[in-house]
Amino acid sequence: MKHTTKLVITALVIWIFSCIPSTAQEEFTYNGDTGPGFWSDLEKDFSACAPSPVGHQSPIDIDAVIEDPGLGPLNLILNKMPFTLINNGHTIMATPKYGGTLTIDRDVFTLSQFHFHTLSEHTVEGKRGVMELHAVFIDSQNNYAVIGVLYKIGKPNRFLEKLITAGLPKLTTLAPVTIDSLGLDDAFTDTSRYYTYPGSLTTPPCSETVTWLVLQQWADLSLEQFEAFRTILGNDFRPLQKRNQRVVRATTRRGSYDAEQSSNQ
Repeated sequence: MKHTTKLVITALVIWIFSCIPSTAQEEFTYNGDTGPGFWSDLEKDFSACAPSPVGHQSPIDIDAVIEDPGLGPLNLILNKMPFTLINNGHTIMATPKYGGTLTIDRDVFTLSQFHFHTLSEHTVEGKRGVMELHAVFIDSQNNYAVIGVLYKIGKPNRFLEKLITAGLPKLTTLAPVTIDSLGLDDAFTDTSRYYTYPGSLTTPPCSETVTWLVLQQWADLSLEQFEAFRTILGNDFRPLQKRNQRVVRATTRRGSYDAEQSSNQ
């Protein structure tokens, strides 16, 4: 009788706990069973990450662009301000104390954060950078505009050196690092020359609410600077996604200058 009672109680306890919904999300990664190929299986909210013949996922290979003379220089208002650096387990992310703005067709997007991927997520005509910066802006309707900067090995980069000197957080358990004065515009190359297309966040939930603005001119960083980031980030880039008939527009070329810059990539 006692044995039967114990079995009944044990079964009841198991049933009760099975009825309690789990609130813990399984963390996504960039490899193995929680890598990009499995993101859509981790959570219902990640369903947009799944391959689709009509999806507008990012990143993509940027080629066969259409020049659009209606595209003007990016309308940015950015000032030097304090930033806080953290390691969130997926990337090194910097959050501003107060936001700058990016205006697109009268829609004002406020700077939310910037972060890094190694190697680059976007490619240009099949060429991949060693790193990519994403400056993330968001509007009042929770739509995103993201400026992408691709990097190649070359001269030391003053903007990145400020981050390295302040101390890149190597672990998620380390305290945030504060940089008292940093100008994000110093990270950008020529903001009058860019590619743009409709896409998605490159991490879960992969929401397709992003206007991408990838600068055409790549930035330099030294091998030592690259290693400082790569040692921490590893391979935190999502594989290329299908373009699915999307049009990639580009600002109009300005003659010999553009030809020289393209050859330097």
